[in-house]
Amino acid sequence: MATSCTLRPQLGDFVNVMDYKALLDGIEDNLGSKAAAVIISAAGRTYGKKIATALGASMESQDLPTILKRLNLCLGMEGTRLCMIEEVSQQENFIRVKVTEPVEMSGETGGSSRLCPFTLGILGGFIDQVMQRRHQARQVPVADQINLQTEFEFTPL
Repeated sequence: MATSCTLRPQLGDFVNVMDYKALLDGIEDNLGSKAAAVIISAAGRTYGKKIATALGASMESQDLPTILKRLNLCLGMEGTRLCMIEEVSQQENFIRVKVTEPVEMSGETGGSSRLCPFTLGILGGFIDQVMQRRHQARQVPVADQINLQTEFEFTPL
């Protein structure tokens, strides 16, 4: 993984959230929201697998919540700021991950139904790689999307 200011020496490695939102909106407008979600989540899944590999994350060394805390270092305040992983719970039949401020929710108002396909894909790819098993991923509707918060569930296939 590249570290801060290694990819663009003068402008730095971060872009404005609104630039990302414009890209997301443009893809959705041109392909339709469902097709866009499939493509964007697939791209996120690929990236999530690469992050897991770069971190050397595996179930052999730690439990999933601990491993996802390491992912939070890459994606949260100390990393790319894509989102903050707030909570992880592993149930018998699924894994639930609660995040705040996913980039896709930027500028959304309370009660937004905005999907977060890139964040969903990254988390899904990371979990798939760590657990060496494919998971079906879905965004869980959260009432009023309080504090730009959303949840994702990952069910083993």
